[in-house]
Amino acid sequence: MGAERFHSGRRTFLQGLAALPLALEKGNSEKGPETTYRFLTPECEVRMSVQSYGNSKTKEFRFWDRVTNRAFCLSADGEENRNCLSQFVGSMAIATYHFRPRNHGGAPPRLREHVRTIDQDYRMDPRSPFERVLGVEKGFASDIQAFGYNRDGSPEAVANAKSFTLWCLLHQDLYLNDQAVPFLIVHWKHTLEAISLVDVIPGDKTEWVKG
Repeated sequence: MGAERFHSGRRTFLQGLAALPLALEKGNSEKGPETTYRFLTPECEVRMSVQSYGNSKTKEFRFWDRVTNRAFCLSADGEENRNCLSQFVGSMAIATYHFRPRNHGGAPPRLREHVRTIDQDYRMDPRSPFERVLGVEKGFASDIQAFGYNRDGSPEAVANAKSFTLWCLLHQDLYLNDQAVPFLIVHWKHTLEAISLVDVIPGDKTEWVKG
C-alpha cells in the first residue's frame, strides 16, 4: 500500500471483536500474500487488492492514519481512544479499492456495500444484514475486516473462542453511486486463523481486466 489516504470500514462479526481502521500500528501477525484484481465498469477502472493477516495478536488495538499521521486505538464498538481493546487475538484482512474515472474530470465515485451472512458456525449468534457507505478519498477506499476475541474479556468468552473453530461465510454486494445492481460481488470466509476470499464475481456491466 502506498502513502495515499485510505478510509476504513468498521464492523463487528463476533462478540468481543472490533473492526479495524486501515493500518495495524504494531503487533504480531502472519502477513499473507497480497492478491490483486482489476475491473472495468462504465464509470471507472477499479483495482482491488486484498492483504490478509492471520494469527494476529495486538497488545494494544492501535492503528495508523496515513494522511493525518496520527495513531489511535479502538474499542469493540469502534470508538476512537475510548475503552480500547488491549488483547485482540484473531484474524484481519484489508481490501483496498482504487478508482480511476474513465471520463476526465468525472465526479469521484461513491462506494456502498450490503453484507449478509450466508452460513456460519451454529454456536455463533445470527447477524442481521447491514448496508453502509465506504468513504472514498483521492480515489481510494478500504474495507477492514476482523474476526476474533479480546483476551482480557470474560473467561467464558475467551474459553469458548479458543476451544472451537468458529467460522462464517459472508456475501458482500458492492455498488457504485446510486446503482441498483452491484458492480462486484465478493464472498468471504472468516475464521480465527484467517480471513480469506472465496470468490470475486463481476457484475453484469463489469469486465475483468487481465494482467
